[in-house]
Amino acid sequence: MSILRMLTAAVIAIATLTPVASAQQATLVSTIAGADRQGPWGQSSYDYSLRVSKSIFKTINLQRTNKGLQPLEADSSLGLVAGSYAGDMLSGDFFGHFAPDGRDLQARLEEANVLQFSEVAENLWTAEGEIQWEYQETVRRAVLDWLNSKEGHREAILDPNLRLAGVGTAIRNERIVVAMLFGRR
Repeated sequence: MSILRMLTAAVIAIATLTPVASAQQATLVSTIAGADRQGPWGQSSYDYSLRVSKSIFKTINLQRTNKGLQPLEADSSLGLVAGSYAGDMLSGDFFGHFAPDGRDLQARLEEANVLQFSEVAENLWTAEGEIQWEYQETVRRAVLDWLNSKEGHREAILDPNLRLAGVGTAIRNERIVVAMLFGRR
């Protein structure tokens, strides 16, 4: 992973201890790297990133259940790869499914020794410049952009075979990047 300066990437993986409808859930959160700091997002970049990641996960699950699909289960390994890549895109000043060195999702999974999935999909989202930093607006924009996409993002969200997911959010200065990975074992 690249050295990250002034960057916080929060990764959320909600490990469900009982059925998803239950209120009893354990949460695993990891800060990838960087310094937590105040900004237009509020007092803490870490807290903001965490709220965005959690809310995207919940909102995607609402979309799935509204379509009669099973909710996603959180997977910490997918969350860590997603968060790491979100941070890499910020620190490397790029955006896309291929890193400047040509690495794709499969290469990133192999580097992280995340090999247990038979199928994986990736949704990416970014915003920069004049961003409304209310986290609900960020979540709404990211999810709507994915659902309205003609490039496979909606299909990944609503694929009944993809039952595991992880979300990573990274922010720095006036830019935010969200990566969500979906998987099937």
